[in-house]
Amino acid sequence: MNYSKSIQDYEKQLKETKKKCEKLLKQMKKARSDYHYYNLSDDAEILYEDITNLQMTITDLRKQKKLAEIDAVR
Repeated sequence: MNYSKSIQDYEKQLKETKKKCEKLLKQMKKARSDYHYYNLSDDAEILYEDITNLQMTITDLRKQKKLAEIDAVR
């Protein structure tokens, strides 16, 4: 699979997304109503999906890099 960014860009994006998620979880703890809590939990769920996708992308890029290095040695 081809990606438009480098591993470092995806890692930076992952770090930023994790920070957003942490802030959101803190807001959820301070939520004063069920409505506000559930809205925040929906946003947190989306961020968890983003984090998972970014982790899979980074893993795939690292595998591609290792395969390319192996092919270069041959």
